[in-house]
Amino acid sequence: MRINENIVELKIFDFEVEHNEITDLLSLEPTCIWTKGEEYVFGDKTKEVWKIREKNYWEYRKVNISNDWIGNDVAAFIEEIIIPRKDVIRKLAEQLHIEFSVVQYMYDGCNPGLYFDKNAVKVLSECGLELNIDLYVLYQEDRQD
Repeated sequence: MRINENIVELKIFDFEVEHNEITDLLSLEPTCIWTKGEEYVFGDKTKEVWKIREKNYWEYRKVNISNDWIGNDVAAFIEEIIIPRKDVIRKLAEQLHIEFSVVQYMYDGCNPGLYFDKNAVKVLSECGLELNIDLYVLYQEDRQD
């Protein structure tokens, strides 16, 4: 059986404060951070290119490896992560680029769908979050574990 990968994220880009200030404000441990000026490798082993990070980045991510409908993950993230921090997120969004991101790598099924009820849309809007949705319908052979 093919298993899909559902990702829901809160992403913060291009800021000058220390990462731990954002961590403390949100009371969330980031799952990924980038620091402006650090080196990183881009590409696969045959075409590695070294680059320098141009901006700071902070991310909190939840991943669900399952064939569950991704809408359940989105609703849970909004309820458990966004709503309790709505005021803090709104204040940060007034000064910083912040995204609510949904990514699905679909290996089983076709025609992915995503639904945001009016409460979810209202919450994201009140927080000042930008919305980024990426849906990839792939073959099992494309899965990179």
